[in-house]
Amino acid sequence: MKKYIAQHHKKQFVLLSDDNQEIGRIVNNSNFFNFRHYIIFKSRSYDIKNVGFLKNDVELFNGNGIIYFTDLAKERIVKSGEGVRIYQFNLNKTNQLFEKGKLLIEIKEEKKKFKDSIFHVEVEDSVDDLLTLLFLHYSTKEFNSIGGDGD
Repeated sequence: MKKYIAQHHKKQFVLLSDDNQEIGRIVNNSNFFNFRHYIIFKSRSYDIKNVGFLKNDVELFNGNGIIYFTDLAKERIVKSGEGVRIYQFNLNKTNQLFEKGKLLIEIKEEKKKFKDSIFHVEVEDSVDDLLTLLFLHYSTKEFNSIGGDGD
């Protein structure tokens, strides 16, 4: 099991290993006219696009097409392309991602007074860290009012 910490740094959400090495980052690049989220992972950039009715879902893509997309109505993330995989998620105080009933990713928020929260992320060793970054983004940034009790 891999253990990570995620925390906000300026307009970025950084995922760090337990020995403080950067795994990747989620960048929020927005101004008055432009609103863009993307993931930087292994020196590559992956765009995040909000899609669907009310923009409740996201697509993660690069120049080769869509890699992952979410389906909020069915509470799942789908890996597209060759070797399609379907992951179920549960958004609550603890956000969890499963595949065929097996827990793959668990994210717990540690609230700090007068500071940004820190997120503790536990990931099954076989899980792609790009999926971890997408789930971190989706479960904590996009719709945090859906999961948990709001306090």
